[in-house]
Amino acid sequence: MRQSKECSKCGGRMTDGFLLDTTHGGYQVGKWVEGAPQKSFWVGLKLRGSKQVEITTWRCERCGYLESYALP
Repeated sequence: MRQSKECSKCGGRMTDGFLLDTTHGGYQVGKWVEGAPQKSFWVGLKLRGSKQVEITTWRCERCGYLESYALP
């Protein structure tokens, strides 16, 4: 069962979900990456050794407000 909580902006009902990240030929859950982005010629961004945490996002059904968390 999906969790719900109250929106801090309008008091509406919020439901949990995730931000979709597209890749070459697939989909994955978006991630928070520690530090500033560093460009890479071959893959777009350098990520080796960076801490990464999947993002959970809550959406208000009334006003559309999004609230995201990167919980361990």
